[in-house]
Amino acid sequence: MSSRITVKKNLIIFHHPGDWIEIYQKILHEYGIGMAVRTKLRRELGFTYRHHRGLVRNDIFVLGEPDMHYEDQIHVDFYNQSAQSWFQLKYLNL
Repeated sequence: MSSRITVKKNLIIFHHPGDWIEIYQKILHEYGIGMAVRTKLRRELGFTYRHHRGLVRNDIFVLGEPDMHYEDQIHVDFYNQSAQSWFQLKYLNL
């Protein structure tokens, strides 16, 4: 399974939830278990996360079949651009 991440303004989408889990575990290790509380995560690091079921296009088009499907995703919502930039530099290496 390859990593696929979409970066938008104030939002990063992890198309494979396992990719988020690895980052989340790093955050808990670095900042403590208190970061498991979403309000503390928002207040101290400037973002929260949520589980989402997103509609995406199929990789292969098959005539007569639907061209989209739902996938489980993790959406990381940022409250300012600096928090998102910090997150990208520290955890995504983009």
